[in-house]
Amino acid sequence: MKAKDLAVRAVASGLGLGYIPPAPGTFASAAGAVVCWLLRCLPGATGPLILVWLFVAVAVTGVLISPRAQALYGEPDPRRFVLDEIAGVWATCLLFWWRGPLATAAAAFLVFRGFDGLKPFGLRRLEKLPGGWGVMADDLGAAACSAAVLWAVCYGIIDRLMA
Repeated sequence: MKAKDLAVRAVASGLGLGYIPPAPGTFASAAGAVVCWLLRCLPGATGPLILVWLFVAVAVTGVLISPRAQALYGEPDPRRFVLDEIAGVWATCLLFWWRGPLATAAAAFLVFRGFDGLKPFGLRRLEKLPGGWGVMADDLGAAACSAAVLWAVCYGIIDRLMA
């Protein structure tokens, strides 16, 4: 196998997270949530700013390398390709903030995995977008839905009941 193909597999799999059975997307999302938690623990705006840059880098990289990864893995949305899950949970964490880094990361992970797995509201149609967009778009859509639901539930219901 060519070095370039090995590099694509390494990056697409989130440096190997995509090879953890039985649920590589869940492991990648959990790792993304841990990174979010750790970065949000940094003082000031440093952590969120780093997370924004990491999100952009992973999302753009995912769009760019997913056509090659699809060819290497022989699937339209390979299980081993987990950059979309990492970007999705990071997007959820960036769009939603509630009661500190751990609560935010845990809630983002749980709700994002639900939306990513169920793909309601037509999210599955986003997979049909051309090129690398289809692999990434459904997870970014799941992130937007997750953040919206988390805002509504956490701020609209839980915080009001506890006030």
